[in-house]
Amino acid sequence: MSFKSIELQVAIPRSQDAGKMQDQMMRQSQQFQDTLTQQQLREEIINRSRVNEFDNVEKKMINDEDETSKREEEQKQKKQKQKNNQDNEQKVDHPYLGTKFDYSG
Repeated sequence: MSFKSIELQVAIPRSQDAGKMQDQMMRQSQQFQDTLTQQQLREEIINRSRVNEFDNVEKKMINDEDETSKREEEQKQKKQKQKNNQDNEQKVDHPYLGTKFDYSG
């Protein structure tokens, strides 16, 4: 297989173009791979922070539930004390004192 001088003039620049295109394709695939890894790292960091946020929310919800139950219990105790105080004030009936008044004096 012999090449003529005209064919060599066309073939050599084409091989250089093919080499450039192949190099660009390799660089493009490498850049694509790099962007994928960066994106995955970002998503992983975001997911890690989300887990921490949800943990904090759960802890806050548990604390809020504890606080509301404590408040409700305190309110019940206050109401019970008020009822007991009112009952005690009404029940202070001494058997001899304060039932009859002597106005004749």
